Amino acid sequence: MTVSTLALTQTLLNGVFVGCLFGVIALGLSLKWGHLGVADFSHLSLTLIGGYLTYTLVTELLWSPFLTLAVTVPVFFVVGVALQWFLHVIKAEAFTSLLITFALFIVAESVVSMIWSPDLLSLRPWLTDDLTQSMKVGSISVAPIDVVALVVAFLLVGSAAAMLRYTRWGRGVQAMRQDPGVAETFGVRLLPISLVVSGLVGASAAAAGMVVALKMPLSPGLPLNWIGIVVVASLLGGLGRPVGALVAAVALLMIQNAWSLWFPPQWSPAVTFGLLFLFLALSPVVQLVRDRLSSGAAREALV
Repeated sequence: MTVSTLALTQTLLNGVFVGCLFGVIALGLSLKWGHLGVADFSHLSLTLIGGYLTYTLVTELLWSPFLTLAVTVPVFFVVGVALQWFLHVIKAEAFTSLLITFALFIVAESVVSMIWSPDLLSLRPWLTDDLTQSMKVGSISVAPIDVVALVVAFLLVGSAAAMLRYTRWGRGVQAMRQDPGVAETFGVRLLPISLVVSGLVGASAAAAGMVVALKMPLSPGLPLNWIGIVVVASLLGGLGRPVGALVAAVALLMIQNAWSLWFPPQWSPAVTFGLLFLFLALSPVVQLVRDRLSSGAAREALV
């Protein structure tokens, strides 16, 4: 099958925009998994609930979708703090935390179905033309909602990366990740930092949920469709690395979209997990090469 350059360009660009949305969702999972050691799958369900709350506030109270963040962000911050506090109180190990958050992930689908119904809900009829009508940039179509996803991704990922790298709090998070015992000895307060990280992850789910409500119809089973991309992007990008999660998510969606132009789209998830398996298989080899190069450089320096 012949694919035109325009079709390929449009498909890759769509992959960038959808990848930005998945990058925002993966940001929360990557931060909590990488820095707190909690593979919090309930983060995906929290994102979905954020989408449904956005839908409710827009359709029932006629709020702007962006104004809903004034409610959902602080509420979800508290939810994130409460979940981490609960895991601390019960002294949950990594595997126990995984089981608890995965159970919440499963239960959330039923809860959402009971509250909002299992039917598809779309926010599109309630949005203004400024958000729904596509713009032409040359021969390429760009939807304003896609631009919103791009801006939210850059703001959240950029802020998270800057905080981790340039602030005292971020250095405390990095120290806690490397060696909690040593970090605590040097005055890093582990519990408050953990609670704040979890709260910020919850707040990011609120922002991601708003973009989800704008971009796609809502259904209780959506997180099951996200979990593969989000987990793979978090692992490929490096756990705890915001920019890595975003770049990996964008790359995966671009590859999946391009794949669907030539091959059956139902096989695109196999491409995603195939890249993960390839990454895991080659990681020991890459690390071995790095170690040998480092040892060789050290010997040359001694000579």
